[in-house]
Amino acid sequence: MTESTPVSINVVSEIHNEKDHDIEKIEVATTGEYIEKGRSIYLRYNEKHELGSVRTTVKIGDDEVVVMRSGAVTMKQRFIQAIPTVTDYGTPFGKLQLQTFTHTLQFEKTELEDRLVILYDLQIDENEKHVHKLMISYKEDNK
Repeated sequence: MTESTPVSINVVSEIHNEKDHDIEKIEVATTGEYIEKGRSIYLRYNEKHELGSVRTTVKIGDDEVVVMRSGAVTMKQRFIQAIPTVTDYGTPFGKLQLQTFTHTLQFEKTELEDRLVILYDLQIDENEKHVHKLMISYKEDNK
């Protein structure tokens, strides 16, 4: 049996548009749970999305990170350094195919908080390509 620990989670996503060099920054501060199973760490939290509520699970393994979303949007996005991966991003309006190429995966554990940083290219269908930086930090919630 694996024990769940309440955590405070901060998610920052920076999206660099290669066409016009704009940077869009999205930040979400929320609470969730931390679970260790074997050699993997799981973070679970809910997000408010423009299409509704989304349940997000982030699985952090030795060589791979998987972001799973369910609810208003569905996806299972895999990040493996230097290996392209493909996923479907589902919405009530249909699906888009996303191709991810992960440049770097960094995971740091400290006494104050743990931090995951992923730098990757995201290709949407065959049209748009963006450079993303995803930073997820979390610490035990002492409320």
